[in-house]
Formats: sequence, structure tokens, C-alpha cells
Amino acid sequence: MAVVLSLLPLMVVAAFSGSPAVQTASAPSGVADISGSWSGTSDWEQHSVHAISGVTVAIDQDGRSANGTLAFTSPAYQGWSGRIRGTLAGEAPDTQFVGTIELRAPATTHAGTCVGNAVFAGRSVSTSLRWDTSQMDVRSSADGEAAAGCRGLLRRVVLILERN
Repeated sequence: MAVVLSLLPLMVVAAFSGSPAVQTASAPSGVADISGSWSGTSDWEQHSVHAISGVTVAIDQDGRSANGTLAFTSPAYQGWSGRIRGTLAGEAPDTQFVGTIELRAPATTHAGTCVGNAVFAGRSVSTSLRWDTSQMDVRSSADGEAAAGCRGLLRRVVLILERN
């Protein structure tokens, strides 16, 4: 028993010395870490007029899968929010995001909710995100509600964000 106890410190040192027989954690995948809180701007064009709003984004990332929420912070867009779901491809620093954003906004008629879905894609690095889509159609979610209460077709929608 005394021999085993006297050899124990040497066994511990050998186990943590980088010996090939020691199991270590797997190497990182190389994909950019985009989890966390982000803030920046959203921009789109409608009828030749650009609309810009402040936005905040919270993202949870599991490997190459990203899910999150989006909230508009400018007073003109009170109540606007969104849900983000997507996948990351490539290795850092050229990691790309492809996924959907579902936008929800109150109708200007104050009755019902307006909803838009679009596929967004763009560059995702650990300190900045730039995602865009060519268009998003924001329509009423209520049957029979006039389309005039919602934004309709938004073109060249862009999110530009930096890590908080």
C-alpha cells in the first residue's frame, strides 16, 4: 500500500503531461462564436424611401445552429420583434449565416399583427454580423384584415450588428 501511495504523485503528473494516452477536450470547430447580445441597425427600402431603426439581437448558438430574438429599439417601431433560426457554415473568420427571420409588428390600424418571413444570409464573425435579404413581405396575420394596416413589401432588408 505504501508503494502505491508513494507512486501516486508521479502517476498524476504523467496523466496530465500531454501524453497521447490522455483524453483531452475536442478541438474547437473553427466556426465563429456569435452567441450573446448584439446591437445595431436595420435598414430597408419601401416605395423609394429608406427606413432605418435601431435593433437588438440575442443569439443562442449550439455548434453550427443559431436561434435568437430580434427587437426594434427606435420609437417609430415600438412593438416590432422577430425570431431568428439558422445555420452557420464555413470557418472563422469567413463564417456565413443562412436562416430565416420571422418579423412581427403591430398593425397601423391597431387591430391584429403583421407578420413577415424571409431567408437572410450574410457574414458572421465574432465581433460583427451583416445579414440581408432581397425582400420581405409583411402582411396581416388576421383573416380579412386590410393589408393597408401592414407594411407590405420591404426591399433590400439589411441587419448590421456589433457585439455588446
